[in-house]
Amino acid sequence: MKKSLLALAVLGAFAGTASAQSSVTIYGVLDMSIAKDNCSATTVCAVNPGAPAGDAWTMQQSTTSRLGFRGNEDLGGGLSAQFQIEHRFNPDTGAQNQTPFWNGRSYVQLSSAAAGAVYLGREYTPAFWVQLKSDPFGNDGVGQTGVGITWAGYMTPDFPSGVTGTGGTPPTSPVQAAWPAGGSARSSNTIGYKTPSLGGLTANVAVSLSESSGQGRNTGFNVEYAAGPIYAGLGFEKINDGASDGRGVTNFALHYNLGFVKPMFYYAKSKSGALGADDNKVYLLSASAPLGNGLLKVGFSKISFENGAETGHKKLGLGYNYNLSKRTNLYADMGSSTGRAANGTKGERNTAYAFGLRHTF
Repeated sequence: MKKSLLALAVLGAFAGTASAQSSVTIYGVLDMSIAKDNCSATTVCAVNPGAPAGDAWTMQQSTTSRLGFRGNEDLGGGLSAQFQIEHRFNPDTGAQNQTPFWNGRSYVQLSSAAAGAVYLGREYTPAFWVQLKSDPFGNDGVGQTGVGITWAGYMTPDFPSGVTGTGGTPPTSPVQAAWPAGGSARSSNTIGYKTPSLGGLTANVAVSLSESSGQGRNTGFNVEYAAGPIYAGLGFEKINDGASDGRGVTNFALHYNLGFVKPMFYYAKSKSGALGADDNKVYLLSASAPLGNGLLKVGFSKISFENGAETGHKKLGLGYNYNLSKRTNLYADMGSSTGRAANGTKGERNTAYAFGLRHTF
């Protein structure tokens, strides 16, 4: 829903003068589901990203609900300026879902139609986009793989969100939380560059400064090709210095849309643990297919960890979105995991179900 700056002045926070060259978009998602997992609080089960805690029916969101603002100003001569800020919240209670307040995204950008775009602030890392586009669940709900699986034990050290460990004094700590905790794909204090599309070929490079976090400097890039039915992507991310020194991930994806089904292949190799000493691998075979008035989603992933009492982990996700309109859908998802538990041992099978309603605006 696009609003002029004059209309946004009613909100009190975005007062300004409306013009044909400027626009601000208010957008968001509200998602609620009823979900249940078969793993009781006293049972050691395989890690299952997106599953609720405990074996009782729980109200939770699959897609994290959000409220965001995007702005664009035409500066003339092929130049434009953009901004984006995004807040995450829990619609069942109204409480803030994550910290900081604008956790989702918070950046300002200067773009050139011919030369590309430079952005500064808090944003997803380049390697994330290769991963996200390969999960038919969009990293949402009980059927997802998400970065918790598809980065093979690596996590972007994101101290502002509280997903790293606490205590101690930088640069040796706070340390990055051990898998599966500490999942993030965003970095703060980032400067990045995105090329314009050259016949479907794009590239994105970014550096996130460590500043006072003590985590180290995060450097990453991606190269993506999207034209016709083909998508191919290569991503890279590495931490230098600080408490997360040596950790990183390299990922690759290839998709082909046949119309009636879109098969997807994804592979990643990570370095995790102290100084990135552990080499882990993961692959994901997935697909999405239009079915009736909706979309069928399926994915199967397998991780191989280098260390631990249990070095394997598998997950099967299956789901269906039924579209009530372009902005509203009903969904039913299932996710079932076997293998490695959070403590590194072999866990019991962990199966979760969710039935929900999602509305975007």
